[in-house]
Amino acid sequence: MLDPDREVFPDPFVRLVDAYVSFDTKLSDSDYDAILRSVLDADFSVVLPSSLDKESGDELFSAVRGPDSVIVKQDVLYISTAKYVRWERFRDLVAELLEPVTKERKVKHVSVLFLDEIRPASSTGLLDWSEYVNLPVVTHDIPLEHVAGAYGGLVLHLDHSKHINIEWTHTSESAFEDDHPLYQHYDDPEDSLLAVEWNGRCQFEEPASAEVALGEFDSLHTVIKEAFLQVLTPASMKLLRGQA
Repeated sequence: MLDPDREVFPDPFVRLVDAYVSFDTKLSDSDYDAILRSVLDADFSVVLPSSLDKESGDELFSAVRGPDSVIVKQDVLYISTAKYVRWERFRDLVAELLEPVTKERKVKHVSVLFLDEIRPASSTGLLDWSEYVNLPVVTHDIPLEHVAGAYGGLVLHLDHSKHINIEWTHTSESAFEDDHPLYQHYDDPEDSLLAVEWNGRCQFEEPASAEVALGEFDSLHTVIKEAFLQVLTPASMKLLRGQA
C-alpha cells in the first residue's frame, strides 16, 4: 500500500536499479515456458540467444520493456530498471517474475543495487563534494592537481548473512556502455558527477520462499534508503527536490 505522505522527489538521483535472485535448483522446461509466457504477457520484447543450451548455465533469454529489462539464466534472474520512481513499482515487477518460477524451488541469495548520480548544475571539483555528501570522497592533504577522479568504498554488515556495500566515484564518464539495453534511458553526463552505488545482499542460510525473499528485498531497500538520505547534505536535498 502506498504511503500518501511519503515524499516523491522530482529527480531521485537513481539512474539504475538491479535485482538479482539465485535459486537452489535449475529451471525445468516447464518453468522456462512459464516465465517466458509471463514476460511476454507483461509486454516485454524477448531476445532469444542464437543457440540455446539449457545445461550450460548461459543466458536463456533476455527481454526489454521501455526502461525495464530482464535476463533469465538456468538458476538466476536479473531484473533492472533505468526509470525509478517508487520502490513499489520495481518490487511488484520482481514479485511478478518470481511467481512462475518459485512454485517448485526456493531462493538462495538476493541482492538489490541502486546506482545514484549526484549532478550539480556546474562542474564540481573533488574538494567541493563535501558540500553535497557526508562521505570521505577525498582527503584534503592529497595533492589534486593531477587527479582526474577518485574512488572509495565502505561495507555495512547488518548481520552475518546480510550486508550493504557502498562505493562512490568522482567521474565524468557514462555509467552505461553504448550497447547496454537501457542506454537510451540514460543521459550521459556533461560535467563531473558523484556516482554512489549501493549494493545490498542477503545470503540465506537455508533456501527461502519467494515471500521471504521479497521481504528481504524490502528490508535491504529500507536500509539503503535511510543510509542514502543520511549521507546527503542540505545542498543535495535541494537538488533532489528540484530546488537548485
